[in-house]
Amino acid sequence: MVSLNDLADRPPYMVGDEFLDLGAKRIRFLPTPHVPHSWESGLWFEETTRTLFNGDLFTTPGPAPAITEADLVAGAMIGEDIFGASSLGPQLVPTLEDLAALQPRVLALMHGPSFQGDGAGQLRGLAEAYRQRIAAPVAV
Repeated sequence: MVSLNDLADRPPYMVGDEFLDLGAKRIRFLPTPHVPHSWESGLWFEETTRTLFNGDLFTTPGPAPAITEADLVAGAMIGEDIFGASSLGPQLVPTLEDLAALQPRVLALMHGPSFQGDGAGQLRGLAEAYRQRIAAPVAV
């Protein structure tokens, strides 16, 4: 449905539920519709190192080290306050909990430091922070 066939030198490969074997690494695409943004959102998980390439989840503004073991949730909520970019729909919290079940050891952020440690705990913390935001009354 895109012009990829016109631009590529070989037919595209449609990613499914299977792992892609890259030799020393194995990655899997995880569809995450509307998490963090639009219907076509998705993330990648590298099974060998248990690295979650989590795109715009945990967007953290400001200077930071390249790798951290510090909590990411507070910075992500500051980012949410600034950008308001996450879809606060019904799939947000369950999707974050599903991602936590992968037990990632590394969270590779697109906008912020990569996290090394209990990635599942960080994802559960982010789910709880969004759960509270969704439940909070809206001022009119």
